Amino acid sequence: MSIIVDLLMNASKAEERKVPVLGLDANVVGEVTLPKSFLAPLRGDLVRRAFIHIQTHALQPKGAFKGSGHKYSVESLGAGYGMARISRIRASGTGKSLAGGVVNSAVGGRPGHPPAPEKKIHKDINEKEKRAALLVAVAFTGDGEAVRARGHRIPDELRLPIVVDDAIESIAKTRELRELLERLGLGGELKRCGERKIRAGKGKRRGRRYKRRVGPLIVISEDRGIEEAAGNLPGVDVVELRDLSVLQLAPGAKPGRLTIWSRSAFEKLDERLLGGWT
Repeated sequence: MSIIVDLLMNASKAEERKVPVLGLDANVVGEVTLPKSFLAPLRGDLVRRAFIHIQTHALQPKGAFKGSGHKYSVESLGAGYGMARISRIRASGTGKSLAGGVVNSAVGGRPGHPPAPEKKIHKDINEKEKRAALLVAVAFTGDGEAVRARGHRIPDELRLPIVVDDAIESIAKTRELRELLERLGLGGELKRCGERKIRAGKGKRRGRRYKRRVGPLIVISEDRGIEEAAGNLPGVDVVELRDLSVLQLAPGAKPGRLTIWSRSAFEKLDERLLGGWT
């Protein structure tokens, strides 16, 4: 694919750029080389297509029972009886005698045009295309304009991508994680994610009354407690590098999510995404 060709052609540029590594005090403690994955061309259409296809993989088939409304023996009496020629139940000694049956216009009849359980709702996507879309979604997280266009509030002096020392993976308290994000300059982002609005329409009486914003995504190599710590921070998600997907990097099929990388996850990114291609 052309994306992979572009990556290989620009591979030398990745060695020229260094990304600072921040400690838990938000001070620079080192630097790492920018992975080749961040050099992928920004193709929003590719991310959008992959997101829609992958999202269908979580859907379950649903529909009406094929025998619904067919449990009676029915026949039409035909013309000349002063009644409609609808299919009627063949029975006697019961209130259902000569009542309409089977047809969808009758009470207890079959449903008209119901959801079909055999409908194909799983959309297949090529493995290489899905992998390329993940590369593009990663590249979007390093573009400041795309991240701000998505609505994230980040200070102008904060450089992307954000890489933090591996000690972030061992944070086990919500308070400590919130303080770290505030030291990184993401206090406004946390405040934005803490707000909630009442959904317009009928959804507010269907168990989804409130809507919240999507906040930072923290990508780690191994969970040492941070996932539990982030559970009480609205909008903040944690994912291990091996489970990284377009669904987390581009919620709503819109790329450019604010992403924080642990150092080890950042260094293993090319191995995870480009393994077997380079």
